[in-house]
Amino acid sequence: MLSLRPKELHETLTEARAEQTTKTWKTKYALRAGIEGTINQALDVTGLRRARYRGLPEVRLKHAFSAAAVNVIRLDAQWNPSQPSFAPRTSRLTRLSYQLAAQTPKGAAPALGPRNTRLQLRLFRS
Repeated sequence: MLSLRPKELHETLTEARAEQTTKTWKTKYALRAGIEGTINQALDVTGLRRARYRGLPEVRLKHAFSAAAVNVIRLDAQWNPSQPSFAPRTSRLTRLSYQLAAQTPKGAAPALGPRNTRLQLRLFRS
């Protein structure tokens, strides 16, 4: 399938892509990526998406406490470099498949490792 854009849109897109190859743009984007990582960590750790209370003062207080919590977590990670910086997430379905694989009897098919999770899930569906 071939899709053609109007000339103005195509030129704008080409200019934007050319700008993305410059060192200035990459420097700005690196700063943005760092900030997005911080915001993502705050969302994961403290649940900033949902405010418990209504009103700007209460929400501001929650954001201030969340920022302090993220700072403490980052300080702990800096002071204890031997600990892993994050725990990889596993879905509930993957954890269930690990539990079911661990419960198989000795004479049954061998338990599959984490790399073969998709195969394992297909076996349980049929």
